[in-house]
Amino acid sequence: MLSIKEWAAEYRRINTAEWEELKQRLPKESAEHSLRSYLSLCEFLVRLSPDAQEAFAEQRRQHYLALEARIRKAAERWGCVIPS
Repeated sequence: MLSIKEWAAEYRRINTAEWEELKQRLPKESAEHSLRSYLSLCEFLVRLSPDAQEAFAEQRRQHYLALEARIRKAAERWGCVIPS
């Protein structure tokens, strides 16, 4: 059986490995795949905790507002029209 310190060290090692893998993978992912991953994580959190939807509502709102601004800016550069 692992001690608390051994468990924490293993947990840190796994998190570090996952973080490194994400840093390598994410820049290569399409926007669609990245968005699907994000929404999947949101769905998981809501199933994990029914209160998660309310707890993260403001963060989600800010994320969507920032995303909208980025999309509008890109659309302007490309000469596209996005309805208000």
